Amino acid sequence: MSSIIAGVLTGALMGLFFDFLAIQALLGLRKDPPRWLQNALKQVTFFKFVMPMALFTHSSWTFAGLFAGVAYSLAEGDNPTSGLGSPFVGFTIGVLVLASICLAATALAGGRVRGWMMPAPVLFAVTFGWVLPILSD
Repeated sequence: MSSIIAGVLTGALMGLFFDFLAIQALLGLRKDPPRWLQNALKQVTFFKFVMPMALFTHSSWTFAGLFAGVAYSLAEGDNPTSGLGSPFVGFTIGVLVLASICLAATALAGGRVRGWMMPAPVLFAVTFGWVLPILSD
């Protein structure tokens, strides 16, 4: 499969994961909402509040997957070596470094949503670090 198509597919998959985590976080906040969420839910229904956000994040992750697929196809010409369960260990290590930075930022952010969003960088690392190279080869 083309690495660009694999990138779009893995980006869409990551978008689904992220949408699920974000909606679960908002459902958890709905039980004891902060003031900003109370004010927002007084103006619109929960569905109308969540749906535009889910569509935006899903399309953003799909675009990020397209970008990752292009980056993978450009880097693939540098004689990729396999390792860590990936056909291109250099790309996977780069994704792991980026995911570690995102994980640290998520951990430092705090708040009630942090517990729901901590899996996102891990899913990012798995989706783009392993699934993308495997689908591309």
